Amino acid sequence: MNGHVLALVHGIEERYWRASLGTLLPALQRRGLQVEIKSADEHAPLPPPSEFRMILVMGSHASVYDESLEWVDRERRYLRTAIDSEIPILGVCFGAQILACVVGGSVALSKYPEHGLTTVHTTDPDFVGAGPWLEFHHDTITVPDRVRVIAKNDAGVQAFTYGPHLGVQFHPEASPEWLRAWSSSIPDLELYLGSHGVDSEQFARDIAMNSATAARDCDRLLDRFLARAGVFHSQPV
Repeated sequence: MNGHVLALVHGIEERYWRASLGTLLPALQRRGLQVEIKSADEHAPLPPPSEFRMILVMGSHASVYDESLEWVDRERRYLRTAIDSEIPILGVCFGAQILACVVGGSVALSKYPEHGLTTVHTTDPDFVGAGPWLEFHHDTITVPDRVRVIAKNDAGVQAFTYGPHLGVQFHPEASPEWLRAWSSSIPDLELYLGSHGVDSEQFARDIAMNSATAARDCDRLLDRFLARAGVFHSQPV
């Protein structure tokens, strides 16, 4: 095991892979961790989980429960192997949803889709703060009793832990560059947001105005995760 992190992305053109990690990529690099990015929804086999210090599972515009997507089941099996190999996983949005499924939970279409900045109710503010965090999802997570829910709001579970693993429904990595990466991969993003009553221009302005706070909160969240997961604790340089 080395100082490498595997980041799994979904539905993003390769030229935007790095930008799609948002503020998480520089935060990991400042801690001396090298990040290898792979697209989980392609057919190429993924490297063994045991080659990495941790696995970062990012968002997707796909749904975990879409049975027509063969790669979702393949990714589930891969993450099960990572858990069995004691490789810490940090799941973001779709990444949190698929992690929840792997540990015995479920995901379904939400009655309360979230798109924009919101705060959460946290029982562990030293780990996951109240926000505001950027939300961009239409599904909701249910977890079994053995999973510890540490943040939620009226829309449902927002953060949970299972051993060293952490899932967050929100996007701590959100930044203007992150939004541009996703906009390039979802051509109808403006229509999608509009269908949920969200003005796309205001959505972008909110991300830009909150970017300094979001980067600070993302850095803190990552620091706590690395320490608690035992990856190693190295202050950013």
